[in-house]
Amino acid sequence: MKQPLSAVLLTAAAFASCACSKPEKQVIDFTALPQQAQTFVQTHFADKQVAIVYRDNELFDKDFEVIFVDGSNVDFNYKGAWTEVEDRDADGVPAAVVPSAILDYVAARHPGQYVVEISKDRRGYDVELNSTIELEFNSNGSFIRYDD
Repeated sequence: MKQPLSAVLLTAAAFASCACSKPEKQVIDFTALPQQAQTFVQTHFADKQVAIVYRDNELFDKDFEVIFVDGSNVDFNYKGAWTEVEDRDADGVPAAVVPSAILDYVAARHPGQYVVEISKDRRGYDVELNSTIELEFNSNGSFIRYDD
């Protein structure tokens, strides 16, 4: 009885070893991004030069990251929809990327400040301003709270 259990454990260990042997982050060509991601970069970051593109191969998920020469970056899900944008340049994240309700809230409550990082998931948006203030919004762009 101990031998079959040992065999199962050895098989599981071998499978885990093979599954983990593939590098999690793999450098890819820009053209290997999903078309939606390519279009997003070409539309909103046409003035920036791409430094490197990664495909992140996790066990149950695959996503992409585009890093620009100036250090800005954009993360995409496996379909090519953006999930996080970081741009700490003088103007921050392109306004066309940020939902208008969030832009309106920032303009009204934090005049002169701008978004330097935004991430989204199905629950809503996390936003960081150039003053390092962090805000949370629901999926409709309505303010929820300040994040600490």
